[in-house]
Amino acid sequence: MKGWLLLLYFLLFFLFITCNSSTLPLSSCPHDQSFALTQFSNSFSIDCPFFNPWCTVSRAKTISRKEGTNCCLWDGVKCDTETRNVIALDLSCSCLVGPFPSNSTLFLLRHLRQLNLAGNDFRFSPMASQFGQLTNLTHLNIYGSLFQGNIPLEISHLSKLLSLNLSKNYELIFEGHVFESVVKNLTQLRHLLLELPDSIGNLRSLEILDLSHSNLRWSTPVSLGNLTQLEYLDLSHNNLSGPIPWSVFNLTQVQFLDFSKNKLEGSLPSQVSGLSQLSILLFDHNFLSGRVPTWLFSLPSLVKLRLNNNKLNGNFELDKLSERSKLEQLSLSDNALSSFTSASNANYSLPNLVSLELSSCSISEFPNFVRNLEGLTYLDLSNNRIHVLEEDMFLKLKSLKTLDLHNSPLSVSDNSNLSVVLPHLDTLWLSSCNITEFSNFLTMQESLTYLDISNNSIQGQITQKENNWKSYLQYLDLSNNFLTALKYYPWKNIRFLKLGSNLLEGPLLVPPISTTVFSISKNRLNGEIPASICNLVDSEFGVLLDLAHNNLSGAIPKCLGLRNIFILDLQMNRFHGNIPDFCVEENHRLQTLNLNNNDFDGSLPKSLANCVDLEFSGLMPTTYFTSFQGMMSLADVQMGYIGAEDTYYRVSVAVTMKGVDIELEKILTVFEAIDMSSNKFEGTIPETVGNLISLQVLNFSHNHLTGHIPSSLGNLVALESLDLSCNELVGEIPSELTGLNFLEVLNLSENQLVGPIPQGKQFNTFLNDSYAGNIGLCGFPVSKSCGRSEPPPAIFDEEEVDSAFGLDWKFVMMGYGCGMAFGFSAGYIMMTIRKPKWLVGMVQRVGNKILKRFKKYR
Repeated sequence: MKGWLLLLYFLLFFLFITCNSSTLPLSSCPHDQSFALTQFSNSFSIDCPFFNPWCTVSRAKTISRKEGTNCCLWDGVKCDTETRNVIALDLSCSCLVGPFPSNSTLFLLRHLRQLNLAGNDFRFSPMASQFGQLTNLTHLNIYGSLFQGNIPLEISHLSKLLSLNLSKNYELIFEGHVFESVVKNLTQLRHLLLELPDSIGNLRSLEILDLSHSNLRWSTPVSLGNLTQLEYLDLSHNNLSGPIPWSVFNLTQVQFLDFSKNKLEGSLPSQVSGLSQLSILLFDHNFLSGRVPTWLFSLPSLVKLRLNNNKLNGNFELDKLSERSKLEQLSLSDNALSSFTSASNANYSLPNLVSLELSSCSISEFPNFVRNLEGLTYLDLSNNRIHVLEEDMFLKLKSLKTLDLHNSPLSVSDNSNLSVVLPHLDTLWLSSCNITEFSNFLTMQESLTYLDISNNSIQGQITQKENNWKSYLQYLDLSNNFLTALKYYPWKNIRFLKLGSNLLEGPLLVPPISTTVFSISKNRLNGEIPASICNLVDSEFGVLLDLAHNNLSGAIPKCLGLRNIFILDLQMNRFHGNIPDFCVEENHRLQTLNLNNNDFDGSLPKSLANCVDLEFSGLMPTTYFTSFQGMMSLADVQMGYIGAEDTYYRVSVAVTMKGVDIELEKILTVFEAIDMSSNKFEGTIPETVGNLISLQVLNFSHNHLTGHIPSSLGNLVALESLDLSCNELVGEIPSELTGLNFLEVLNLSENQLVGPIPQGKQFNTFLNDSYAGNIGLCGFPVSKSCGRSEPPPAIFDEEEVDSAFGLDWKFVMMGYGCGMAFGFSAGYIMMTIRKPKWLVGMVQRVGNKILKRFKKYR
């Protein structure tokens, strides 16, 4: 009995010890590590609206941390189950913004094995040498976190590293001796993402190598062939030049090869001994020449092959295509292939081929082998010289979903006994194809959702035959044809309807309420805008409405000022009366407004002050500039054109820029210019204009402005063109203008300016005509001396002259006509268009460099 009691006491004591072990300090992370994490987090600000193209989602992981709590439970922190030391820290895409301190408490976490800081904004901080103190690291990732400078030698001390990702930090430099040390010491590396020197071949254990978007500018090292364990190699979107090293084609384990979008030259090898596992091969957008080698089509695992946008030539030998091929996608577009030949004239069928791109290949006849590709869903034969298109060519292509034949001189041949219906065809491009009528082939495709037959010679009116598209059609582009009448819209589900640049006459016919983009500009419409237009703008979707360049008259319906219109273009009509209120409702969407060249009278409505997406508020002339918030910073922006997202609609406008009247058909979303020339504005130039520091073009010429040129214009560090000519300005030219390092055009002529002309930098490049008509000015370059010797024009730095802002622009324009009537045109776009990452990386890289140059001069 006593034995049982002793056993029971022992068990109770053991349970007591076990239950209370949770209260011991070992259960929490050490206090010094908790403190180090807290201090590290507090050294940055949190800015989740910060745009980083390398992050799908950004989230502030640090906000879930509370001082005094167990750091092992914090988001992104992982501790060792026994020692409770912090061994992993994942702060990727955590909205961290600020310089990365070299004495960061992060480097006190000596037990760290995995560290992920990718997708943050460390403001081009140097990569601290103290990273080399974290000698237990097996994984280090600072992908796309805006580090710059030399990669420290101390990185080579991290001998346990298995994965190192330094990519998408475009200002990081890997010096040769540092890389040699990395190669020598980091022998366990399996994943390496950085830049590419020749010694890369020493990393023989590598399985994945991704150096895409890394701004590599060298030839591709032959030593890549030494990476015999490599399964994935991506060197795309760089500036690699020279030939492709043939050693790459001997890799036996590689499954993915991407050399696209470089400057590679030479030909592909005629024979290879490896690539038996290769499934994806991408060599598009280079300068490769020679014939397409036949071995490509005997690779047993090849699924996707892209050789488009090169200089490949010769015949494409169909005999080498194997019916056993697994090939699903083939692109040979934009090459100089002369023909597709077959010695046996056999009917080839590639059962797995679903996508075929042969655009811009100088093809003059429809390739016979295409007729037999029964599984094909995507076919691009655009921009070739195919003249005859017989409908029986598509008899077997019943799976086809997308057909692109645009920019081909077609002559569609109908067979009255043949009705070819492609039951799955939903996208058809036939723009610029010399089409003169709606053929049977067109009207019988009842499943179409997207149809582009713009830039043709179709005449007459919409008939009952086009009613077949009514069920599914959502996008229809009939612009730039010769249509004369439109009595009704048969397409009840249409969303994007483009009828611009035709010969349409009569009153405006309002499209179905499903329409979100309606462009009928440059026709001969007359009469007033029907009241039924209000049904269109009452829809739940934002509406783009382009009625420009017609003969429409009357007053603008008040409903057009409602919140659901985001682009409204009524320029070049005969509208009259007062401009209605805009942006009167909450959640309005107006982003671009063009009322230029009409017969309006009265004053601008005060409600325009609510149109914050137009980035303009207030009345002329002084307070008008105080709300152009979009021009008051040099923030990074994404590249795109002003227009409707996910459509081909683009806003156009005329602007006087650098002394030339230019019609801008495509306007980049950051076009930053103010043109108020050729009006009757009076008063002084507001000092507040100097706050618009990202402005690039400023034109106040041909007005009645008086007073001095404000010295605040010297703050316009991005200014390329300044035109204040033909006014009544007095006083001296402020010397602050010499600090405008990007100023290319200056016109101060025909004013009443006096005193010495400032000297230095850009001012030493302007000629006499920049100052003509100001008899009180003296000094270089005018002939009048200021009574002292003038310095000769200085030789200036070419880099300072280069205009870094010829592309990214927003625009704000206004124009008043003669007399009481005036036209109004103002525009701004804040739409964000999603693009391929390579294109986004390039734009951010360029933008960041521009900002750094500006900071240098400010």
